[in-house]
Amino acid sequence: MFIMRSIRYILPLLCILAITPASGPCATEVSKSTILSHNIEIELYLKEHKLKAIDRMRVHCEDTEKVSCLINGAFQILSVGALDKKLDFKVRTSGFERDDLIQKNVFGHVQCLEVTIPADLGQADDVVLDIAYDGYLFERPVSLELEDVGGTTGIIDEAGVYLSPASMWYPDIPGSLATFRVTVITPEGYEAVTQGALISRKSLDGKTYTTWEERNVSEGCDLVAGKYKVTSINHKGIDIYAYFFPEEQGLAETYINATRRYLDMYQKLLGGYPYRKFAIVENFFQTGYGMPSFTLLGNTVVKMPFIVDTSLGHEILHNWWGNSVFVDESQGNWCEGLTTYMADYYYKELKDSASAGEYRRDICRKYTNYVTEENDFPLKRFIGRRDQATRAIGYGKAAMVFHMLRRMVGDELFYESLRRFYKDKIWQQAGWSDIRHIFEDVGKMDLSWFFEQWINRLGAPFIELGKTGVEKAEEGWLTTVEIIQQGKPYRLFVPVQLELDEGNFHGVAELNERSNRISIPTKSQPRRVAIDPQCDVFRRLHREEIPPTIDLVLGDEDKVIVYPTGGDSFSQEAYKKLAESLTDKKTAIKADTEVTETELARKSLFILGSPVENKLTKMFVGNLSKDFSLEDGSFEANKVTYNNKGNALLVTSQNIRNRGKGMALFVGLSPDAIKSVGYKIPHYGKYSYLVFADGKNIDKGTFAVTDNPLRRSLDK
Repeated sequence: MFIMRSIRYILPLLCILAITPASGPCATEVSKSTILSHNIEIELYLKEHKLKAIDRMRVHCEDTEKVSCLINGAFQILSVGALDKKLDFKVRTSGFERDDLIQKNVFGHVQCLEVTIPADLGQADDVVLDIAYDGYLFERPVSLELEDVGGTTGIIDEAGVYLSPASMWYPDIPGSLATFRVTVITPEGYEAVTQGALISRKSLDGKTYTTWEERNVSEGCDLVAGKYKVTSINHKGIDIYAYFFPEEQGLAETYINATRRYLDMYQKLLGGYPYRKFAIVENFFQTGYGMPSFTLLGNTVVKMPFIVDTSLGHEILHNWWGNSVFVDESQGNWCEGLTTYMADYYYKELKDSASAGEYRRDICRKYTNYVTEENDFPLKRFIGRRDQATRAIGYGKAAMVFHMLRRMVGDELFYESLRRFYKDKIWQQAGWSDIRHIFEDVGKMDLSWFFEQWINRLGAPFIELGKTGVEKAEEGWLTTVEIIQQGKPYRLFVPVQLELDEGNFHGVAELNERSNRISIPTKSQPRRVAIDPQCDVFRRLHREEIPPTIDLVLGDEDKVIVYPTGGDSFSQEAYKKLAESLTDKKTAIKADTEVTETELARKSLFILGSPVENKLTKMFVGNLSKDFSLEDGSFEANKVTYNNKGNALLVTSQNIRNRGKGMALFVGLSPDAIKSVGYKIPHYGKYSYLVFADGKNIDKGTFAVTDNPLRRSLDK
């Protein structure tokens, strides 16, 4: 998906990029000035997909003779004025390097507006320009039902309105941090929402006038409108709104109550909420976006039960990290990792330690499955998620960096440092170096080594359990353990656990060499040793630590997706489309009659179709868990038989011809079952099996790991 400025994503949880000066003649001139404030009045003509607006824009001028800014290339500039005086301007549509503009998050066709500043206005550092313009915006979403993978940046329609900064719906100078006051005129029956506090709302002559104002600076402004019913409360001075379509009004109270809890929790942890409102806004196509002081959730997304318990809190937290403390992208994007750690992970920790440990293991598993030497990069280079590999690094690895930092400095210093970071850097750009310096100052310690190895260095440690021994000592027992690091060693604090005749021993070993030997005295006899049993260290996992999962197959760049040549033509076509949706540039798609013996032995396999449809399925069926079986027109999962046309099964195992590779089998009992499930598969990557009924997941699970190379018996 495209990455757009001023948006924090729930699905797929991307972090924003700030527009920086683009190349080309106009772009160079644009960078000389900055916008301090926007006062926009915009009227939306929904049937015509059109807007008409005027932006009273205060600009701090570095060039006293002219001001240049960017705006959507499809718009017409009607006039430019200052102090009731019309100013000369010209529009330039060439001189832009398109690839560079896309890299800097300026999407679509843009134009440069150059305004001549008269001598009598050019003496002041700041100038106020009134820019009037109109134009059309209608980027139709790829699908109203599926995630907006095409990255729609601007649409004006009777179904709804979504205008992001990436659509360039208002004049902008890249890199500006500005305040926004926006008055939106819509047909009566439509409600408009953007960032900031609600200043006024009135209806007159069939139109609704709504004014929002945010007095603190932001990186951009998003505007949304729809046929909403609005529910609101005031919670401890913060206005909470639910902008839901009538069909979803029953969800409003649930979302508002959850928002109250999250606001209380994060204000206690980090400090006061930075805005005067938070709004949950429903969208007519599928999004999971988070903007300053509101979130935009698709009408299917809001009905997902887990959104309230996980993703909603994630987006509320982004109002601290990313939306008010901005990301200095020259050092890499830290905000998604920190938000993931303090939201998605933190909720697991509040539940129980087992759930938290499983979440950490899942982070390491995804990194191991998706990140290779070819696609790896250091955190200082992470800007936003593009695929599973970039997500595993920018979200997962970064979250684990904060976890390891917290374990090293302790909870009290960790949260004190974060509160200080928020207080010192609010409404400013901040980077990893700022985080380091604040933690060093609060903790009175040198952390240069920590940030050097985790932020500037790519990769992950890989640890092995070497020689172990147990000796009888005068006052008990002495256990010696060798821990080996492959490659250039990291400085690590690795948990070590001994299972004793009486209780357990828990300790932490500091590693900084390729081979490290530790000695542990205990009064009770040790029986087993485990290294990092709960995945408290970010590391590349051993293959034996990873159960067969969907990610194990989809994350393997050396895989083949195999569609069937048997069965009815409708199912064949559905399977082929599913294969295409699961592929990437390096994935081979082949018919079951085309797969070679070499590929069977060397690659991970994603097999589509039942035994009567796909010739390779029989090979898979013999390797299924004992609780799973497959027949013509039915299947059994966890000893339950499924034979309805809407049922579908996905189950994984190791490749029986290569234990280092994975296999996945997907069978739908009808073309509709195949179509309704297919696009959802990548979202269930951590599971070993899935069962669906009419597109709804009704059973899922992960197979247990029985042979962990970092656990060993110490009995002689």
